[in-house]
Amino acid sequence: MGVGLFAAFLSIFYGLYAVGLVRVQNPTAILYVLSSLVGGNLTLVTLVITINQVIISRQLGSPGELREEIENVNEFRERLFDSEDRQVVPVTPSDFLKVVLENVRRDLQRLGGLTADAADDGLREDANRLVTDLTDHVDTVTTLIEESESGTFNTLSVLLTTNYADRIYQLRRLKSSYRESLSDEATAALEEVVAGLQETDVARQYFKTLYIQTELAYVSRVLLYAGVVSETVLLSALLVLSSSSGTTTPEALPPAVAPGLAAVGLLPLSVLFSYVLRLAVVTQRTVAITPFTTPEQEDELDV
Repeated sequence: MGVGLFAAFLSIFYGLYAVGLVRVQNPTAILYVLSSLVGGNLTLVTLVITINQVIISRQLGSPGELREEIENVNEFRERLFDSEDRQVVPVTPSDFLKVVLENVRRDLQRLGGLTADAADDGLREDANRLVTDLTDHVDTVTTLIEESESGTFNTLSVLLTTNYADRIYQLRRLKSSYRESLSDEATAALEEVVAGLQETDVARQYFKTLYIQTELAYVSRVLLYAGVVSETVLLSALLVLSSSSGTTTPEALPPAVAPGLAAVGLLPLSVLFSYVLRLAVVTQRTVAITPFTTPEQEDELDV
């Protein structure tokens, strides 16, 4: 997206130059523009990298803190698969999430089987509708994971429009509405489904944390590259313009170069915009953790 935004700036500026709306004749005006871009980019790059480094520094810790974090993550992983005959728990986000969803699907089928012969027609119909809806959702998400690459963002992206708080609310409303009609086995199966969805949401939030930390580190590096290129080009143009004592743009810096310089000056902003926009979308769509939700998450379409 950053490259696309830079190309858009380049097209707009050269488009204005081509139709004659931009005429570069006074080097003094260009000096002011280039000076502003140099100072603005230095401030932008310095500020963003400083903020990112503060956030990334949270990954640092003492051996005791790191050991505690590892134990907490391992406890979470092993708790999900206590009932599974698995020697090794998957370590990649996509494989891990697929196994979690397999457990949820298994519990859903068990719940559907236990309520299929219920004497209460309302319970039978509502349970069948809910089980079918959730099973279709699990199958759809599993298919999307299998079709996508195994990266953290690809795994996270298939869950961005999923509102687990609403689905858990529907399950608990079913339990509350048919408390007398549900058997003990069906109630236990329903609670297993709820627990599975909660753990899936925890996994989603953890993957989001990993993704944001990775992106913040990456954007710092890319922004440094873009900042160095931008500042080098702009400062070179400033030196060329400063060497001229005339009132027109020197031949060493033709007027047709000015729109390109303006686009290069906005290169760091293009990079920052592309990464911050994606981070903002991910955060907005997963800001609330079960059992709560937000109006923004309510407005999203479920997978």
